[in-house]
Amino acid sequence: MSSYKTLVVLMGNARGGEPTWNTMYKHLLTPLNADLALLFGKVEEKTSSLYKNAKYIWELEEYKNWRSFYEDYNLTNILQWVPYIRSEGLGGGVDDNRGSGLIIFAFRHFLKTHYKEILKQYDRIILTRSDFYYIDDHPELDINKFYVIEGEDYHGITDRHHIFNKDMIDDSLSILEFLNNNDNKHKVMSYRDVINPEMVIKVHFEDNGILKQLDYFRRVQFTVRQSQDQTRWSSGSAIAEFPGFYLKYPEEYYLAIKRYKEKFNKDYIP
Repeated sequence: MSSYKTLVVLMGNARGGEPTWNTMYKHLLTPLNADLALLFGKVEEKTSSLYKNAKYIWELEEYKNWRSFYEDYNLTNILQWVPYIRSEGLGGGVDDNRGSGLIIFAFRHFLKTHYKEILKQYDRIILTRSDFYYIDDHPELDINKFYVIEGEDYHGITDRHHIFNKDMIDDSLSILEFLNNNDNKHKVMSYRDVINPEMVIKVHFEDNGILKQLDYFRRVQFTVRQSQDQTRWSSGSAIAEFPGFYLKYPEEYYLAIKRYKEKFNKDYIP
């Protein structure tokens, strides 16, 4: 059991269903002795086990057009970029752009703006998703490094699972301040071939020094979707080994299964 005080923050909304969340309780919260926080869009329905097990429930307005969020938080310089970042999901959430890039960054800004003092009470913060299905215990990692999960980086750094200590809170969550500074526009726009959320995270971490502290850990989880779950990007594909689930990003699954077999010298059986 970990000696570090750890907070797991699930961001977005409740996806994956009870079987998925049970793997998270077993393989993430328990081994790391972690508290759970939900940073979700506002909903009326709160009967799932996530709400019952969470120490903190933080809610963000679900904007029909997330342009309103950027106006509300005086981040309007970013909106000038929208015509240039429509592709690859970065502009997602604003106007009619597909994907969720500007939504996932909004959640990080909201977290730092409103709950930074709570985050500082913990040695380690894990920003992750509710729809990760875990097949092995989350590893105990060096508290002095910034960790991301291997794979799915799309020429940058994945946003799906970040682990950092309390001294890294500002640098980890300040991506919108970075984008809202017009002096930084050329740093992002120099990557004209691939301007996606992952690349923006990499450029931001290069700029503030986090990249020098960054390391990767082996995958013990993969993203799933149940038929009733909403999705802004990949709808996923069915797989016989997991009836009732869709694999949103199959490469995550195959890599997690490979890592499991390498560790235990046997196939994973659900």
